[in-house]
Amino acid sequence: MRRQLTQERPADATMDRLVRHTARRVSDTWRRAPLHLRFAAIGSVVVLLGMLVIGWWVGREIENSVTRNSAISTALYMESFIAPLSQELNSQDTLSHGTAERLRDLFREPTFAERIAAVKLWKPGGLVAFSTDPGLIGKTFEPTPPLAAAWKGALSAEFDDLAHPPDYIRDAGDIPYLEVYNPIHSIYTGRIIAVAEFYQIATELERDIFDARLKSWAVVGSVSLSMSVLLFGIVRQGSRTIERQTGELRARISEVNEMAVQNTRLRRHIQGASRRAGEHNERLLRRISAELHDGPAQELALAALRLDSAFRHLEPDRGRADHETIRASLDAAMKEIRAISSGLSLPEIDGKSVLDTLTLAIETHERRTRSEVGAALDARTLAGLHLDHPSLICVYRFVQEGLNNAWRHGAGREQRVAARLDGIELVVTVADRGPGFDPGDLSAASDRLGLLGLRERIESVGGRFAVASAPGAGTTLRMALPIEDGE
Repeated sequence: MRRQLTQERPADATMDRLVRHTARRVSDTWRRAPLHLRFAAIGSVVVLLGMLVIGWWVGREIENSVTRNSAISTALYMESFIAPLSQELNSQDTLSHGTAERLRDLFREPTFAERIAAVKLWKPGGLVAFSTDPGLIGKTFEPTPPLAAAWKGALSAEFDDLAHPPDYIRDAGDIPYLEVYNPIHSIYTGRIIAVAEFYQIATELERDIFDARLKSWAVVGSVSLSMSVLLFGIVRQGSRTIERQTGELRARISEVNEMAVQNTRLRRHIQGASRRAGEHNERLLRRISAELHDGPAQELALAALRLDSAFRHLEPDRGRADHETIRASLDAAMKEIRAISSGLSLPEIDGKSVLDTLTLAIETHERRTRSEVGAALDARTLAGLHLDHPSLICVYRFVQEGLNNAWRHGAGREQRVAARLDGIELVVTVADRGPGFDPGDLSAASDRLGLLGLRERIESVGGRFAVASAPGAGTTLRMALPIEDGE
């Protein structure tokens, strides 16, 4: 048994995979099908169900209406013959022998025999007062619901094939019958004195009902089909419009995506060019720095030495003031050139982390200005963050320019640097508590050209630059630099 179960499990698993695969394929095919075809499939089912419900209801109503009308006409016809002969039941429980024979002879006539199969007259309590079958007269039966309803004055009729006909209906076969219960009223008092039960041969009635049902089904089917065709045409036209618009939209989306790809390539190309230009500028600045240091600075130093040598042979009182003035000017010029050279020359930062670059910029400023800078650097994330060389240059120059402005315009009061990772961006801020200024005058202020250069430098590598300042409220510079994958 274990071996048999082991062999059945792979088959069950294969069948389960096959069923899931088939279900997925059917689902995918359904989703890819045009709208009008899906509407046709679902609409056909809905219309078919609606047609079946409406056809069944209409057919039932037709059958009930035809049956009732036929029963009423037959009951009125029968009552016109039965009522005058059954007035004896107003004072007795059964008909006299002569009256009963007259009724039997009446129902033996071809006019009645061809239409009526059996007749009974009921008294209250289920007593049979008369029957075309003499053996039932005087017997009592449990009243049926139609009989009870007839005693209350209701005419009831039921169309039946009589699969199990009563014994008193001979040679019933497959003949359909209309079973009718009709109250018999007293011609003197108007009260119900008996209930006539008779079975009408309903072959013609059955044929009429069948024809009426057939016509109703034909009408319902034709109307449903016409509605389906009309709705399908409307939905098909709308589906074609949607498909055409969807195709146009997809084409436009494809064009937009292609333009977006081209714009992305162009942006990266421009940023790459800007970074290369930045690196070229840094090399140029480093060369200018070296030229200033090795050229004018050396020449000024040599001029100072010769000036000292020339004035050494003069008398102490002659030209002393001129010597000191020229010497002070030369020293100031050399100091300025060396400061400019130092500012133009960028320290070696290639390969350093963001934390090391920020620390180097802060320490260089502190050493040059002999001031203190507050630092809030997220060492946990910045120590392992490495950027390409143009981005590192951008970070260094941003901090350098920001601290220089804080020193130059705010005397370095409460100057501080903060840096952190915010999602996929490196955010660096440089702030001070100096006099501040109106950022709206940034583009027109000649002494703020360094900030404009910072904005252009940061935006050239894909970053964002912002200035927050107000007169008397200090200044905050903010840089947000995107961190690309792999950096």
